Parts: sequence; C-alpha cells; structure tokens
Amino acid sequence: MHEHNGDEAQHDGPHFGLILALVTQGLAISEYPEMVRVSNIAESYGFGSIWLCDHFLTLSPDDYVQHAGIIGEDGQRQGKTRPATMPLLEAWTALSALARDTTNIRLGTSVLCNSYRHPSVLAKMAATLDVISQGRLDLGLGAGWFQREFEAYGIPFAPVGDRVSALSEALEVIKATWTLPNPVYSGRFYTLDGAVCDPPPVQKPHPPLWVGGEGDRVHRIAARSAQGINVRWWSPEKVKQRKDFLAQACASVDRAPSSLRFSLTALVAPTESAEQEAHIRAEFSAIPDSGLIVGPADKCVDRINEYYESGVDTFLCTIPYVARSDFIHTVGQKVLTAFRRDAT
Repeated sequence: MHEHNGDEAQHDGPHFGLILALVTQGLAISEYPEMVRVSNIAESYGFGSIWLCDHFLTLSPDDYVQHAGIIGEDGQRQGKTRPATMPLLEAWTALSALARDTTNIRLGTSVLCNSYRHPSVLAKMAATLDVISQGRLDLGLGAGWFQREFEAYGIPFAPVGDRVSALSEALEVIKATWTLPNPVYSGRFYTLDGAVCDPPPVQKPHPPLWVGGEGDRVHRIAARSAQGINVRWWSPEKVKQRKDFLAQACASVDRAPSSLRFSLTALVAPTESAEQEAHIRAEFSAIPDSGLIVGPADKCVDRINEYYESGVDTFLCTIPYVARSDFIHTVGQKVLTAFRRDAT
C-alpha cells in the first residue's frame, strides 16, 4: 500500500507540492489554523503534498538576498526598512500536528537542516510521524546555510565541507535506523550501536529521502543515498544541463537515472494583471527571475511544461501571501487543472 517507486512521478504528469513556509516574509504562514485551512484548500485542488522549511528566524526579502548569497549587497533596494523577523512555527512540531489535521496530502520537509537534530533521533522522529500519518512523510534534508541563525541559537557552524560530509553520513544513519534490525554505524561525525527503531516507518522500504542543494558534491550524495533532489529557482535550461551530470552520478553507483526524482522550488503567482505581475516581481526581486513563474495562467502552464520536459517531476510552489491572496485558487483552478486534463 505504501510502496514507493522512484519512477512514479514521471508517468502521470508532474507532482505539485505547496510550501507553507519559507524563510522570506510574504512566503510563510505564521499561524497554525491558517496552515490547516490552506493545507485543506491545497488538497481539494489536487496538490499532492505540503512542505515546511526548517528555520527559526525569518528575513525581509532584502536580508534574504544577502544571507542566502543570491546576489551581493549592491542588489538591495535602498530606502526601505522592513522588520527583520516575523512569527515562524517550528517545522517538525507543525508537521506532526498537520498529520492529524489533514487526510491524504503528503507531508514534507523542504528541507531540514542536518545540524539542528541528531540524525538517529531524527530517524526515530520521522518513523513516528510516518506511523501517525499512515505513511505520508517525505523527509528532505540539507547541509544548512543560514549562519546568522546558527549563531543566534548557539549552534556550531562548521565549514561547508564538514557540513556536507555530515549530511552524507546522516542519510546513511537515517536509512540504517529505518531498515536494519540492529543498526550499527561508525563514521567521522556519527555512530550507531543498536539504535533499534520500533515501530519502523510504514512506507516500504522507507519514506522517500530528498536532498536539498545545488552543488556537485551534494548531488552526488543524493544520487548515492536519496530518492530525490530539490533545487531552488533554477531555469529549465539549467535543469537540462544538469541531467548529464546526474546520469553519470547515478551510473557510478549502478542506479537508473530515472529513479532519482528532481524537484524544483519556484514562486508561482498566475495573474492576468500586468500591474500585479510587476508588483510581485518587484517585491520578490530577491528571488532570481528564473525562479518566478508569474503572469497569465496559460504562460505559467507553458513554463511549468518546459520544466517538466527538462526533467523536473515535482514542483514545490511557494505562493505569495498564500493565506490571504487569491493565488492558491488561481493556481488550483487554472494551472493544476491544465495538468490533470493532460494526464487523463
């Protein structure tokens, strides 16, 4: 019943997920009842999953530019001061509650910072959530990037090479904990000595593991140890260029490239109003233009089709002011329906 096949997404059109919270203001729901309401709207329109990011601090879009290293400080707009942080619920706790307040929609983390929870404990937490949700968990993990947040919370911020190495080990630790009767592991960062996980996850062989990140090394790790990769804001051309690299990475570990799923995080806001489109592009100019699917609905559908043909099988949509704008309805009625028609 809960068997997961890596190829499944490629046969029936793209899978659409909705991100309920990103670190940028305007792209995060702050209140739990709103999360529930939006999740159930998303499910009614045919979104297959909801996702939460793993952050404790939010940023104004201007600060996001600087911290996420997208463009230099020169790219910031001058003369506007916005609050540096706003309320943000902790991802894992909120996702656990959503497991009870939703019915069929899948529950994902996009993505958990590996440094924030010990992987063997996270594996136990994830197995528990998979049991509670009756097999609906997608576990996304990343090496972590938000130095200001590490410092604010007193969490050691290791050099990037070590953070990526630790992520690689963490995926092995989690998989061992989920699947082995007597999990034993000895690495540079983590060890296990009989970390029995009972009850085990519902999904077999285990819940899908996603790796978030854009670098070569992270993608090789995903090819070796995960079911999917998530990138943010890429263009269809960039996805297409990546396909050869991923095919080689899969070949080197005797894996069919089609079994590695590819997900894209993009801002989606269909609007027939040129003025509204310009406003959104200006407000979220911290996100590269390639990551904005904004404009008339048919153009948004064409753009998503381009991505799908370039190899993206899963779209994680972030929708501006999703709890109070009409965009989720427009996406549901004019974008998702276009793909459902194609699929049938």
